[in-house]
Amino acid sequence: MNDTQTRWDIVGIGAATVDELLIVDHYPLADSKQEVIATDRHGGGLVATASVASARLGVATAYVDVLGEDDLSHWVIADFEREGVDTSLIARHPDARPIHAFIIVEQGTGSRTILFTTAGHVPPTADKTLLDAVRAARVLMIDDVSTDPTATIRAMETARAAGVAVVADIERRTDAQLLALADHLIVSSGYAARTLGETDPAAAARAFWREDRAAVVITCGIQGSWYLDGTGEPQFQPAFTVQAVDTTGCGDVFHGAYAAGLVWGLDLPARVRLASAVAALKATQLGGRRGIPTRAQAEAFMAGA
Repeated sequence: MNDTQTRWDIVGIGAATVDELLIVDHYPLADSKQEVIATDRHGGGLVATASVASARLGVATAYVDVLGEDDLSHWVIADFEREGVDTSLIARHPDARPIHAFIIVEQGTGSRTILFTTAGHVPPTADKTLLDAVRAARVLMIDDVSTDPTATIRAMETARAAGVAVVADIERRTDAQLLALADHLIVSSGYAARTLGETDPAAAARAFWREDRAAVVITCGIQGSWYLDGTGEPQFQPAFTVQAVDTTGCGDVFHGAYAAGLVWGLDLPARVRLASAVAALKATQLGGRRGIPTRAQAEAFMAGA
């Protein structure tokens, strides 16, 4: 990792969302009416939530995005600042707005369905400020939510050239360049199945492996995760057992905790175990961020598991 002229432990580039949670006792049927048990608002977004996770774990984190002057943009920035995330790299654009999501959460199971709009999303530009920020970090976190990945790819190229670790959360895009530039590739088993046609997570980890990668992790929710660093066969990390309330954001939190583990110098098995524990604790509370633990809480949970 880059240790010269480091200003931040982690810089994240993403697309922040405002999540409006709708809690129901069961999923609605088509052409039906259903009462909502409760509503709540939370900050969301893949790298946005990962950045909150790393900050709450005590890691110096800055977040890159483009937001506007509307109420939702101001709400997002205030929420980051409450969490200790550096917002100085968030650019402002008069027409920009965060992604707005409506999440139906089934009470009892914690399963969720996400509906969202990207209207008003403005992708960042790969200007000097952004690229200098990447060079001033130890870890870069990226996702594939932006409608234009140009700046993300430039940032990844800059990070790799500067010796900055790149932790990638890729959910939808299959761009070869985006995948190739991630030296820490963490994807879900669902993404692996869609992209590779491979339903065996261990086999998917092998398929995603490249000699210039540091690690591949395939997350499988309550079925645990598989990881590979090129020194042997894929290894398995069981999921921690908790009473799940809401699984929204578990994958995002996994990435943020993994990146924090990189900053702390943990080896791959320890990073994956930490990320699994932090994601499990997050699931015990409503929303994508409320249940994210501190480092002390995560370590106590792992010690008692």
